[in-house]
Amino acid sequence: MRISPPDRDLTLIVLISVVWTFGLAFVAYTLLANQYPDSIISIWNVWDTQHYLDIAEYGYTSSTYDERNLQIVFFPLYPYMIKIFSLIFKNYLLSALLVSNLTYAALVFYLYKLVRLDYESEDAFRSVIYISVFPTAIFLHAGYTESLYLALSIACFYYGRREKWALSGAFGMLAAATRITGIILLPVLVIEYLHQKGFKINEVRKNILWLAVIGLGFAFYLAINYATFGEPLKFLEIQNQHWYKHLDLPYKGFLYSVGSAFWRDPVGTLMAGLAEPIFAVLGLALIVYSFFRIRLSYSLYALATWLLVTSTSFWLSIPRYTLSMFPIFIAMSLLGKRRSVNYLIIFISLTLYTVLLIQYVRFNWAF
Repeated sequence: MRISPPDRDLTLIVLISVVWTFGLAFVAYTLLANQYPDSIISIWNVWDTQHYLDIAEYGYTSSTYDERNLQIVFFPLYPYMIKIFSLIFKNYLLSALLVSNLTYAALVFYLYKLVRLDYESEDAFRSVIYISVFPTAIFLHAGYTESLYLALSIACFYYGRREKWALSGAFGMLAAATRITGIILLPVLVIEYLHQKGFKINEVRKNILWLAVIGLGFAFYLAINYATFGEPLKFLEIQNQHWYKHLDLPYKGFLYSVGSAFWRDPVGTLMAGLAEPIFAVLGLALIVYSFFRIRLSYSLYALATWLLVTSTSFWLSIPRYTLSMFPIFIAMSLLGKRRSVNYLIIFISLTLYTVLLIQYVRFNWAF
C-alpha cells in the first residue's frame, strides 16, 4: 500500500516530536542531576502518572486508611488501557507511555483530517505543528490522559462531520470515560447535527440517537464511584475535601491566581501565579477569535471546555487543560498564515516547551 505525501509528513512530525521529547528529557535529567537515570522512561514516572499506574495495577479502593481512595477523581479509561497493554509488555510505565504516544499519533492524523474538511493542507499542517509544540504538549507524551482524550474527542468530531453518527457517538463515549470534559461532546455534537440539517427539526432523523451513547462514558465513571464508595458523585466530594476545589465563578479563580503571585516563591509565582491566568486569557482570546473564523460547534466546544475548567474556586493546571481545547489550534493555524506570526508562535512555543520539559523531569511543578 502506497503512503500518501501528507501521511509521510504527519508520520515525520510524530517521530520528530517523540524522539525530540524523550531525547531532550534524558539529556536534561542527566545534566541537571549529574547522573544517568535508571532508564530513558523512569524519569517519566512523576506526578499524576503514578496515580494512573496505581489504578491500572490495583484498581480503585474505598479504604479510608489508604490514600489511594483519592484516586477516584481520575477517570477510568486511560488506566484501563494501561492495564491491557501491561498484559503484553509486562511493564506499567512503559505501557502508559505507549498508550500516550500511540494516541498522540492518532490525534495528529485525526486533527489533520478534520481541518482538511474546511481548509487547505497548509492550514491543517500548521494546526498539527502548533498542538505538537504547545508549551504543555509534553503531556501528550507523558503518562497522562491528554493524548488519549484529544484523539477520541477529535475523532468524535471528525466522524460527526462525516455524518457517521454511530462512530461519532462511540468515540465520544470513550472520551467521556477519559475526562470529565468529554460529556461536553454530547450537547455540542447535537448542535453540529442540527447545523448540518440547517437547524430544521423536520430534517432530524433517528441517527441522532447515536449521540446519546456519549453519556454512557460518564455514566460508566459514575457507576465506578457507586461501586467503590456507594456514592455516584463521590469524586466531587473528594475534590472539595482534599484539593479544596469546588464550582465557582471563573473570576474567583483568576483573582486567586493573580493574588497568589504576591506571596508565592519565585517558581510558584511564574508557574502558578502568572501562568494560570495568562494561559486562561490566551485560551479565551483564541476562542473568541474562533467564533468568527471556524465552525460553530468547534468554538462552542472550546468555550464550554474553558468554562468548565475555569469555573472552580482556584485555578490549577489551566495551561495543561488549554491543550485539550483543540479548536484553538485551528484558529492559531489561520493566524499563522502570516509568516511572521507563524515563526513567532513556533519560537515561543518551543522555548516554553523546553523549559517545562526540564521542570517536569526534575519532578518540579510543570502544570
